[in-house]
Amino acid sequence: MTENESNTPAASLAEAVYQELLISIRDGKYHPGERIKEASIAKALNVSRTPVREAIRRLQSEGRVIIEPQRGAIVAELNRQEVSELYALRRRLEGIAAGFAAQHASDTEIEMMEEILERSKEALGDKRLLNQINWELHYAIYHAGHNRFLLKSIEAISDSMALLRGAHHIPDDRPEQLYQEHKRIVDAIRARDPEAAELAAQDHIKNSHKAHLKTAGK
Repeated sequence: MTENESNTPAASLAEAVYQELLISIRDGKYHPGERIKEASIAKALNVSRTPVREAIRRLQSEGRVIIEPQRGAIVAELNRQEVSELYALRRRLEGIAAGFAAQHASDTEIEMMEEILERSKEALGDKRLLNQINWELHYAIYHAGHNRFLLKSIEAISDSMALLRGAHHIPDDRPEQLYQEHKRIVDAIRARDPEAAELAAQDHIKNSHKAHLKTAGK
């Protein structure tokens, strides 16, 4: 339904489009450096370009989107220093989360992690899909730790973390390594070994940081 076919105020339409785009960036449907096409968004959401432009301007003001000449709206990318700072924090938080999960995850939650892990193995040839599944596994581990303060800490940097999710930051030799690193984490959680889980998670983030810098040409 377009805004002309409803009584929805323009501000509400812009808010709805903003939320849709924000979720898409957070979920990895739009990757850092990827163009957001106004016409495609307007058609997909069945609205005019006006609320789409307003939503994009809001994302730009928040630093999630930049506007480039000849290209238009582009999902923002973190600079080298920002990437390093964020990975340093992630390494600590991911380690803590995995350790907590080894202590507190239910059998059902561990089975869910293993199911996600298996789906990632089937997606090794599709970097975009693999990227989304990998983040699904990370969030499953966060929640399995059953620590509300940890979740709040992760939520506080979730928007910045979304800017690390580009599939183009996965080198050709990385998918199999990702699987093995994730398997090591999940196996440690299954074994109820907090120290091994924390170490495996920290090593994984360290390796992911190296891969990110490598593909970014740093």
